[in-house]
Amino acid sequence: MSPQLQPINDDEINLLDYWRVLVKRKTLLVSIVGAAILGSVFISLMLPKIYAASASLLPPQDSAGGASLISSRLPGGLGGLVGGALGLKSPIDLWVGILKSRTVHAEIVSEFNLKEVYEVPNDETAIKTLRSAVNIKKSKEQILSITVEDRNPERAAELANAFVRSLDRINQGITTTSGGRMRAFVEGRLDEAKLALLKSEDALKVFQVEKGAVQLDAQSAAIIGAIGEVKGHLLAKEVALQTLLSYATSQNSEVKLLQAEVKELKRALQKLEEGENNEKLERKSIFIPTAQLPDLVLQYVRLLRKVKIHETLFELLVEQFEIARIQEAKDSPTVQVLDAAIPPEKRIKPKRALIVILSTFTAGFFGIFVVFFLEYIEKAKKEEATTEAGLVNDEAKPHG
Repeated sequence: MSPQLQPINDDEINLLDYWRVLVKRKTLLVSIVGAAILGSVFISLMLPKIYAASASLLPPQDSAGGASLISSRLPGGLGGLVGGALGLKSPIDLWVGILKSRTVHAEIVSEFNLKEVYEVPNDETAIKTLRSAVNIKKSKEQILSITVEDRNPERAAELANAFVRSLDRINQGITTTSGGRMRAFVEGRLDEAKLALLKSEDALKVFQVEKGAVQLDAQSAAIIGAIGEVKGHLLAKEVALQTLLSYATSQNSEVKLLQAEVKELKRALQKLEEGENNEKLERKSIFIPTAQLPDLVLQYVRLLRKVKIHETLFELLVEQFEIARIQEAKDSPTVQVLDAAIPPEKRIKPKRALIVILSTFTAGFFGIFVVFFLEYIEKAKKEEATTEAGLVNDEAKPHG
């Protein structure tokens, strides 16, 4: 045997043998791939065209206008409460939740009669089908996009715009409800404050008539002004805390902040009314405790202080009431549309070229597998026939 002609190990991969197998059965391989191409082209042409229409919304903005300017002049906790209660801060995540709700989907299914459009037996199935056709997402710039897929480009645009209308309607209802609750609450407190103010004014007038006019010195007047201001702010904080606790838990950060402010104001008020325990601090203060005032003046101070307190609270509640009325009556759109959905000109599905390419590659791999499998079967049969022929020859030989 020539040294150049080395025997080939059966375990080694002989690419030439593989190529010979492919050439041997090229007709079968071409037939499989050709059939796959024709079938994928036919199927891709038969698949329904799907169009996608998108609407985009700007992130929630401050829609309160002048109301925010008024609330900025209120005490810190109360101004923040008015902003939260009237819906001045509306997170975009709330909008996403509204758009994905069953209520919105059910309304749109009913409005467009999608049960018949999708050819499904009931509304629940139509809602599930609509959910699968809608994609709602927000960008890093907080711009919200609503994309709807449908066989009809005009209907796809109408459905996307219908989601925007439903969001706008529900969001306005939430804002109106918040404004209505705030108005009703403030209106009740305003009536109470007005009645209390009238009673305190009448009591002061009766005292002046009975005792004669009482002249206060500068120090006593300063005490009344300070106590009236602190007590008015304390009542405002308590109103804010009471309203906040109507829909928030005691663990809420704003509740804890207001509770701390109420406690601090109560301590400051006690200091003004009773004086400091530390004598050194007493001598440095321009105020003297109300308990140390002359008896007649003290009675007058207390009556006048009630008037000042109720005046302060009444003024704050009047401003809040006007804010609540403005918000409740506001009828402007709460959703700002950046781009309304328009009927698309090009389909997004089916992607025919991709279908044909993937089908061709898949059929090619399948065809190669079939070719080598048939070759293996043929080779196995030949080896079996050779083995049987050898056995027959061995049996035909004469036995010595």
